[in-house]
Amino acid sequence: MAKNKKVKTAESVGLKEIFGVTALSTNNGIAVTFMSSLFMVYMTDYAGLGAWGATLATTLLLLARIVDAVDDPIQGFIMDKGKVGKHGKYKPFFMLSIIMTFIGTVALYALPNAVTKLPVLVTIWVLFFYLVYDIGTSFYNPNLLYRTMTSDPEERAKLLIGPRLWVMILGMFGAALSVIVVSIQAAVGSFKTAYMILALVSMLVASAVSVLGWFMVKEKHIIEQDKDDQVKISDFFTLLKENDAILVDFFKNVFTGFIWTFLFAAPVYYVKYAYCTDLTTGVFDTAKYGTYSMIVSLMMLFPLLIGTIIATPILKAFKGDFVKMQKFDYLMQGLGGLIMFVGQLLGILQKAPPVFFLSMFIMAMFIGVDFVPGSSIGMEIMDYTIYKTGKDRSALTGVLGKFLEKAQSAVSSALVGGILIAIGYQVDSVTGNYVGDLAKMPTLLTWMTVVMGVLPAVFAVIGVIILKKYPIDHAKRLEIQEYIKEHQSKKGEE
Repeated sequence: MAKNKKVKTAESVGLKEIFGVTALSTNNGIAVTFMSSLFMVYMTDYAGLGAWGATLATTLLLLARIVDAVDDPIQGFIMDKGKVGKHGKYKPFFMLSIIMTFIGTVALYALPNAVTKLPVLVTIWVLFFYLVYDIGTSFYNPNLLYRTMTSDPEERAKLLIGPRLWVMILGMFGAALSVIVVSIQAAVGSFKTAYMILALVSMLVASAVSVLGWFMVKEKHIIEQDKDDQVKISDFFTLLKENDAILVDFFKNVFTGFIWTFLFAAPVYYVKYAYCTDLTTGVFDTAKYGTYSMIVSLMMLFPLLIGTIIATPILKAFKGDFVKMQKFDYLMQGLGGLIMFVGQLLGILQKAPPVFFLSMFIMAMFIGVDFVPGSSIGMEIMDYTIYKTGKDRSALTGVLGKFLEKAQSAVSSALVGGILIAIGYQVDSVTGNYVGDLAKMPTLLTWMTVVMGVLPAVFAVIGVIILKKYPIDHAKRLEIQEYIKEHQSKKGEE
């Protein structure tokens, strides 16, 4: 009936805002796809670096996380300290993110031949532009925009789903990247050049779309701060002392965050050598690899899309308790990991690709389902910070999460890199054929299933145990929302 229709208010978001935040996510989504799914294999197989590629990539990713330990709090401090101007408080940092992410990503896939001949120059080039990319992605923190665009939890949910689904759709493009690279390579005669062309064109288009989205979003609500209340780096440590919800969520994510990054880090190697390489000769079937890589990506990304769509009905089944729902999600992710590893031990996985794809599908789908409760907890913790301290330190509140996400991605790649180094991994960068010790390939495949299957299953159980300590229940949640409404400033709305 008409009387049940929700009345549009100043807190409501429309199609313009939803399209804006969705388009804005394009640059970061494409860049992360390139860096998470292709960078390691590019460095080890196609950058023309030989055995040095695996060592450099592994060392680089670990070193970058050490820098993040200092850099991320500083970036959070800079964003919280930002003045409210014509374009809002946090929005200008998103434009800076677009620029830096574009430069860093393209440069990493455009290693000049003269540079690749000298390890020192390669190290400097890759380190510098990886940090440019890394800092750029740190400035992309969409929850900051969502929180300032509206204070209505239901309207915030509308802003969440659009970018999430769009990134999943972009992931479908990511699933085809290997096929596209093979096609470009056939035309230009070099995998290295093919990666460069693909990265440049993709990032140009993605950045243009993100700039369009940037102009369509507007910050409305910012917590009024006293003039004497200056943002300080020490505020970060104060948050760790006073906001117990941050610590519980952080320690839980220390383990559960690896489920996705481990699943995403290793499949490209498993597929290449379990299904697309003759392990008696090392000859690599590029056409078959392109097809299998696309299927693997779809078996991760399509389930993520499904999971995101069915998350709301599942939340209703849990009567809105997103903490209980998250516990269920973790257990299902762990189940998928166990199926994968047991299949490998029984000798089924390498002979039956559908079993491999099924285990990935289960894990990815429930990672997708977890987006709603995970995001709800993250934004609730931002509100909880304001409730506990009376100060808006939303960017600093999210620092640990951003650092952890990047650290886990790096550790996952580094772990895979360590396995490759241990077996003396070496590939012909022109043909893609394996030229190392083929006798070590069975060991490589088993360890890849440990990374993708066993460890995620263990971490899922640990996450469920830690979640029992989460301090915010339904009553406290209502109290926090009431406090936020009383102290909400509408500065910058005009």
